[in-house]
Amino acid sequence: MNGALRATCVVLALALGCGDDDVRFDASVDGGVDASLDAASAADAPPVGALEGPTLVFHEAEACYRTGLPAESFTFVWGDGTRDETRVGEACHVFAYPGAFVVSVVAGPRDASLSVQVVWRPAERRPSASSPIAASEARVFVAVADDDAVVVIDRATLSRERRLATCDGPRTLAIAGDELAVACQHEGTLARYDVASLERRPDVSLGVGSRPFGVAADPRREARFVVTLQDAGALLVIEDGVEIARLDGLFDARAVALNGEGRALVSRWRRPADGARLYEVDLTNPRDPRLRDEVVLPRQTGLDSDTDNSGAPSFLEALSFSPDGVRAMIAASKANDVTGLFRTGTTLRSETTVRGVFSELYPDAAGTYEESYRFSFNDLDYASAIATTPIGDRVYVAFLGGEQVLALEPYGFGVMGGVTEVGFSPRGLLADDDGRLFVYAELSREVRVYDVRDLATTPPRLATVALVDDEPLAPEVLRGKRLFARSADPRMSRTSYVSCASCHLDAESDGLVWDFTQRGEGLRNTSSLIGLGDQTGPFHWTGNFDELQDFEGDIRLHQGGAGFLSDADWAERGDPLGLPKAGRSEELDALDAYLRSLRGVGAPPAPLTAEERSEGARVFALAGCTTCHSGVTFSDSALGLRHDVGTARESSGGRLGEALDGFDTPTLRGLWRTAPYLHDGSAPTLRDVLTTRNEGDRHGLTSALSEAELDALVRYLSALD
Repeated sequence: MNGALRATCVVLALALGCGDDDVRFDASVDGGVDASLDAASAADAPPVGALEGPTLVFHEAEACYRTGLPAESFTFVWGDGTRDETRVGEACHVFAYPGAFVVSVVAGPRDASLSVQVVWRPAERRPSASSPIAASEARVFVAVADDDAVVVIDRATLSRERRLATCDGPRTLAIAGDELAVACQHEGTLARYDVASLERRPDVSLGVGSRPFGVAADPRREARFVVTLQDAGALLVIEDGVEIARLDGLFDARAVALNGEGRALVSRWRRPADGARLYEVDLTNPRDPRLRDEVVLPRQTGLDSDTDNSGAPSFLEALSFSPDGVRAMIAASKANDVTGLFRTGTTLRSETTVRGVFSELYPDAAGTYEESYRFSFNDLDYASAIATTPIGDRVYVAFLGGEQVLALEPYGFGVMGGVTEVGFSPRGLLADDDGRLFVYAELSREVRVYDVRDLATTPPRLATVALVDDEPLAPEVLRGKRLFARSADPRMSRTSYVSCASCHLDAESDGLVWDFTQRGEGLRNTSSLIGLGDQTGPFHWTGNFDELQDFEGDIRLHQGGAGFLSDADWAERGDPLGLPKAGRSEELDALDAYLRSLRGVGAPPAPLTAEERSEGARVFALAGCTTCHSGVTFSDSALGLRHDVGTARESSGGRLGEALDGFDTPTLRGLWRTAPYLHDGSAPTLRDVLTTRNEGDRHGLTSALSEAELDALVRYLSALD
């Protein structure tokens, strides 16, 4: 079924009135349609007036229903546009497409009905996807990145069993047979454990600076995993602790999902301007992975309203196949880098800047994946995690700053219910076949377990499992980190759409160029906050903030938040270069403490040899780069200087509503992961910064450099840490 047909079926189901978002179903149903039918056949005849049969049916499987209504003839109305006339009170049917249906039987003047959900049959070899939470038969495992640990939870007692001191920055984990694998982002390793004994197996070195993030199990073999290397831009296949294959050229590879047929999807975490990207990888032969295609989730325009916005998905991390292994789903944020006074003549509002978004991917006639469905969430921010029930009758989506989880039906994705107040920054979800939902609330340092069998009522919390004994962050830093992502706080955002993390998830850059003309600026490339603690300010491309507490202005004026300062303080100290805001709000000071804690940028994925570093430094000085880019931060920003380096255009706008007289000197540390470059993102590569965007040598004396010297300089800049 291609995307157009997929959408048509959804519309048809709605048009026929056979779907009902308010109908609730038991997620614990298992054993398949055959088991349901056998049970029905063995049962006594249904009571008079009742319609009996399975309420959960697999697509393309026959389901049989019967009634005890007395009549000479019966009409079974299946809800999918078809009906059958019978002489007996029993009929069987194969539903035309998945969906929620009301099956009815009319017997003379009487009738009976039954709500039925039809879902795709799960694959025998279940798909796998990268996630910070995963389960074996007896245990649940959680990667706690800030605590450098994996926590083991007993599934029977819902209590913490053990803490495994794992590595520096464990981000995701997966289970393949008897082996647990953990992607250690900062350490550049894959940690391995025996699932039963919890004994550690030899780590796999993935390369210093490679920044592994996603790990998923290969459903076809025990102890085989696929791992994404975000900074190295690669996908590895690890089997029995040995790297057996590598696929390069996957820029910013983050999440990974793999089905039982050897088809993998890898997300490009940050997108280019024209739309989001996923890499479709053929792993039929795990020793010879091949890039099959790039799936594009295109940018949309003209959609700005109270319920949607222009733009495209951004920060692609929540990725999963459905249990059938055919369809795939991605949840993210929809960032509006379309609208703005310079680009469209209209202003961005808090509800049109960014919001949560959900997309379905489906293979076309040639078997290549394409986006078949997309919708935006209302009053919710970044969709941070996704999970399906084992049988595929629900899809759960978590929202990072909104601090809630929605349950969606799996065909038209209508909202079936949800769970609110799930904790600070939910980053992982796990639904089991007992009707339980495990929510990993990263910054609450908890896993909260809910009984979600009946979504018609508020799902009760079954357990709260504490993950951390000794908090790894200072109290003020933890408070600031929570606030940074918390769009549910009305002081941060009026309707839970926007937080600092909307553009700076994990304190990084979204890689987008925003139209900030209405802010008295212009087109501005989002800067990474990693390493900000090593800098003293001023901040932003034009140095328009002299302290980090000045983000109060963005919160009040552009995010719809009430702000953290008192109104009296805001009236007196609203000028970002005026009276200081430090010490006037505990919350703003906590945000400052968190941002100041972000020291270092990590190791580059392609470290230099001593000879390369020496030659690069020579060319760096020869081109005059040290005039502005000096010291440990490679910046003279602390001097309060701004420079006109010839890169300003009409779209560059101004500074605080006044004429633009130059730019603050950005740091050069961590450039390997912060493309595109310059204040307006107009240089796709570092070579472009030195050549096509350096007219008249106003931004360094590069025109006389040889090709070899340019190569040396680019290598040098790409490795500054």
